[in-house]
Amino acid sequence: MLSVFAWLMLGGPVLSAQKCDTVLVDKAYQEILYFYFQHDFYQALTQFEILQQACPDSLSKITQPGVDPQLLKGGISLAYGLDDQAAEIFNQLLTKAATLETQTQAWFLLGKSLFEKQQYQAASTILNKINIDNADQYLQTQDKDQWLYMQSQLFNWQTSQSITVARDNSYWLNELSDDSVFRQYVIYNQGLHQLQSNQYVQGIETLEQIGLSDSSFLDDLLGGWWSPLTVVDQTETDALRDRANLTIGYAHLKNQQALNALDAFNRVRLDSLDSDSALLGYGWAAAQREEYQIALSAWQRLQQQPRSNEYVMESYLASAYAFEQAFAPTQALDNLQRGLKRFALEKDLLRAHQQEIDDQYFIQLAKTKDWSLQIPAHLSSIMLSSAFRNKIAWLEESLTLQARFERWQQQLDTFSLMLDERQQEAQSRQQALKQNDLLSKLQQYQMLRDSLQAKLVQSSTEPKILAEQQELDWQARLERAQQRHKDVSDAWLTLNKKPLKPLYADRLKRLEGIMIWNASESYSKRRWQAQKLLNELDELIAQTAQQQAQLIARLNQTPEYPAQRQRIAQLQENLEVQQRRNQSIQSQQLASLNLLFVEQINQQIAQLESYELQAQLAVVRLNDKAYRKAEADKQGAKQ
Repeated sequence: MLSVFAWLMLGGPVLSAQKCDTVLVDKAYQEILYFYFQHDFYQALTQFEILQQACPDSLSKITQPGVDPQLLKGGISLAYGLDDQAAEIFNQLLTKAATLETQTQAWFLLGKSLFEKQQYQAASTILNKINIDNADQYLQTQDKDQWLYMQSQLFNWQTSQSITVARDNSYWLNELSDDSVFRQYVIYNQGLHQLQSNQYVQGIETLEQIGLSDSSFLDDLLGGWWSPLTVVDQTETDALRDRANLTIGYAHLKNQQALNALDAFNRVRLDSLDSDSALLGYGWAAAQREEYQIALSAWQRLQQQPRSNEYVMESYLASAYAFEQAFAPTQALDNLQRGLKRFALEKDLLRAHQQEIDDQYFIQLAKTKDWSLQIPAHLSSIMLSSAFRNKIAWLEESLTLQARFERWQQQLDTFSLMLDERQQEAQSRQQALKQNDLLSKLQQYQMLRDSLQAKLVQSSTEPKILAEQQELDWQARLERAQQRHKDVSDAWLTLNKKPLKPLYADRLKRLEGIMIWNASESYSKRRWQAQKLLNELDELIAQTAQQQAQLIARLNQTPEYPAQRQRIAQLQENLEVQQRRNQSIQSQQLASLNLLFVEQINQQIAQLESYELQAQLAVVRLNDKAYRKAEADKQGAKQ
């Protein structure tokens, strides 16, 4: 059974008013809602476009209660990453005479779009059009909390730009719901802002609300097995707690509070995203307390990591510093030499990989499921960056769209072949019908009709022709009786008997007269009925002759299906346009990926060269220091 959208598409570019009536539009919108609630945003947007192409004013005809359809389309576009399209839809909504509820939701989604595009000044202007009362009344709890979170983020940005703001983070924090997922983010941003404003004590106290928090006893006991959402939320909470402790640690380190820094770094989990940075900071905090053995233990553990980020590379320089401070120049030189080898190896790997990168590499990467789990160690910092992952995600969507286009093209080719097969089948049926003797039987029926007409004319002198079957049976019995009577009479005379009495013969004559009289009495009525039936037969024969002529005319025409072939050709043309557009976008994405990859590899190589230069300078300085010491020892020995 075809869906509403398939039926709409098969209707062609110009649709009747019946196909765009409210009932069908509502059914199509229900399909959109189904895909939306399944989080299949691509399919939902596709169905939106099909509906609006088939019925341009369809969204205004939707009678389904709930969110404004235009607002829903804008929200889906925003969720799918089409920020510009979403912003255009929201602006169109806001220029219309929309309800306060629709306006509030449109302001929120438009502000969110601008915020995610880092257009903070415009986002602040838009989001400030929503007051707390309208947010309470017209936004869902999660959307309201996200609005408050963005406001707190914008407060930090405005403060950094020396823009006077009426409300601070504490206001937005108080307005958040108690179990909001954004609460800890607002607290973290507040603490970070305080540290950036040189409010060291207040910033630490704020961040420790997150850094010192633990999961509940019930969560530890049950392990979140009863709710997958609990596991997800706990993972996010743990990651934010690690980041808070990392920030606290570096803040203490900056303020020469090494012991507090060690305690903060120690709270960062070893399997977190911030573990490398925490290990590096832990070592520096220990070195600040001149506990070089502890510092070296942390840094050497960091050197054993297979990753190739800045923290691992810097650990070689830090270890050399610790060895030098611990009066172990030989170990310091050895560590620097190992660092130089590691830097050179990483540079060689990066340059080699840079030569191997082409479009097919990124295409294969986008087609590989869980590609992030197979990243080479020397490319981890590049390929795990948000910019790279976003571009790969876009490329993956483009490849998926390309596969769908190819599948649709195959389907259109199949439809074209189906028309060819139908045409051949129709031609075969034509030949079979032409060879069928059914068409020649009409002439036989015409001859039979003419014989019936002749009998009708003859009935004027022989009324018995129009007699009913029962009368004909009686006539046959009478004729047999008369024949038997004649035979008996003739046989009787041959025996020289006296002739039979005429009583029986007279009786037979009276019966014959009665039957003739009855036939004469019914003749007019029967003739009229017979003529009527004959006239109806004439009409049927004429109608059949006309239909037969039309059939022969159709049989003499080859079926071409021009309308269907034109529709397929139009769809193929539109599909080719979309394929070229997608290919162009895909080429741009690949070029952007190549550029980004090369730039990040060059940046990483430049960073490695900087580490290499620092290590070489340290080697020269240590060698010079050793040389001077040796010279001083020689001079002392001579004296």
